[in-house]
Formats: sequence, structure tokens, C-alpha cells
Amino acid sequence: MKNTVILLVDDDDDDCELFVAAIHSLNKNIITTISNNSLEALNNLKVATVLPEFIFLDMQMPYLSGAEFIQQLRAVPELSKIQVVIYSSHSQETLKNLTKDLEQVQIFSKPNNFNQLVSTLDNIL
Repeated sequence: MKNTVILLVDDDDDDCELFVAAIHSLNKNIITTISNNSLEALNNLKVATVLPEFIFLDMQMPYLSGAEFIQQLRAVPELSKIQVVIYSSHSQETLKNLTKDLEQVQIFSKPNNFNQLVSTLDNIL
């Protein structure tokens, strides 16, 4: 069975820890990589030999905002087809407004509890 590879781009260590715990609880073949720096993540993707199927991206990041990251990602043909999921503490309505000009992205607000996060990730993956 093939592993699903995902990249989490988030600068909040607590959110990263919770996200990884939720992924591990799914008992799926998922390999998770974390980057706390959006610019570094983009540069690493440009030279990667194995690309993720999904990028979970926080909108509020230093160096490159979530929107800037997506725009630069989509400008690279080899990276343009990676599924991007905006994973942010903004409300769902705010996220819709922030991402209205971005194509090919899914969005979800960071849930308030672990079980909601697990359920949401299970539905996406």
C-alpha cells in the first residue's frame, strides 16, 4: 500500500504537535513532514525528489503569507498540482474571504477539539 505524503506548514509548535497526533490516530499510511518557515518550505519543495500529495498551510506565516506561498507554489509547474489545504485559526467566513482569489485550495478552520480535527483530516485524506 502506498504511503500518503503530506507537508504541514505552520509556525505554531503546539498546533503542529496536535496535527501530527491527529494524523497518527487515523492509522493510515501517512508520512508527515513539518516546516515552520513558509519560504524554506517552498524552497525545499522546489528541489524535492518526493513531493507531498497534500500541503496543509497556515495562512498567517512569517516570510511568506499563506496566499503568497500558494501564488509562488502555483507558479512552478512541477508543484502546481499539489493539493493545498488552508488550515488556519481564522473563522470559516474569514478564510473564504482571504482565499477567494486563490484557485484549487480547500479550507478549514482549526477545530476547537481533537476529535473534530481527526474527523476533518479523515474526510480530507
